[in-house]
Amino acid sequence: MKSYFKCIVSLIIILCFSVCVRGEVIKAKNENVASGQQTDRLQKIKKKGVLTVVATNNKPYSYKDPKTGEFVGVDADILKEVARRIGINKVDVKYTLFSNALEELIKNPDIDLFAEGIYATEERKALVNFTIPIYYENEVVLTRKDSNINSKEDLKNSTVGVLAGTVYVKLVEGWKNQGIIKDYRVYPDNNSLTMALENKTLDAILTDSLIAENIILLKPKSKFKLLSPSQYKSEINIDIGYPIKKEDVTLLNAINEKLQEMKEDGTLFEILAKYGLIAHYVP
Repeated sequence: MKSYFKCIVSLIIILCFSVCVRGEVIKAKNENVASGQQTDRLQKIKKKGVLTVVATNNKPYSYKDPKTGEFVGVDADILKEVARRIGINKVDVKYTLFSNALEELIKNPDIDLFAEGIYATEERKALVNFTIPIYYENEVVLTRKDSNINSKEDLKNSTVGVLAGTVYVKLVEGWKNQGIIKDYRVYPDNNSLTMALENKTLDAILTDSLIAENIILLKPKSKFKLLSPSQYKSEINIDIGYPIKKEDVTLLNAINEKLQEMKEDGTLFEILAKYGLIAHYVP
């Protein structure tokens, strides 16, 4: 009987020891995970000294200067200043099509953010985080000077072009279904989009106000005209920010802090003004 009792006690001791050991192993794994999470992207960027972004080579946002090869543009200049204020002196860039940029940000571990302000739609917010609003923008109708299009109603028999991957694709699709336009076409980049308008493949394009105003500013003698706010009233009212990976919260907070500083000290306005953009773009 005593030997039986000793066996039971021994078994209990062994089981208790096993539970304790297993508990310590589980705790160690949790600590390792927490430790890995603490080494976040902002720390890695500072250690490396380089902010790596994806961009669409899209004037006036962020593009490769054809003469110098430098990364320039409204968003390029804003983010280079943000990086400088955080303590990062170099910005590397990978160029891709706009329609591929979000996927590149999400799937490529080497990319820190998408260097272009885009509409923070609910669908996009489910995939990435967005910074605070950086500038106001709305969609506009750009057409040719020889066109009879002077309002949304005049688009009735028109073919309208939009950039692939933008919120405008869904908008013009709805217009076609409602009979507001005859048809629409989607283009991979803004160069092919504006060329299609110039050679009369398209009757009009729906694009960002920054892009349209930049086209007019760069080519004052061009064949294009921009419908005024009284001729076309914007239908999209969504904040615009820089997309950042969901998990990179400390990087997001650091960028937001510097963007707010730049709004308050006038730097953001100065950058917009450098590209001929006026004050109503600043939130």
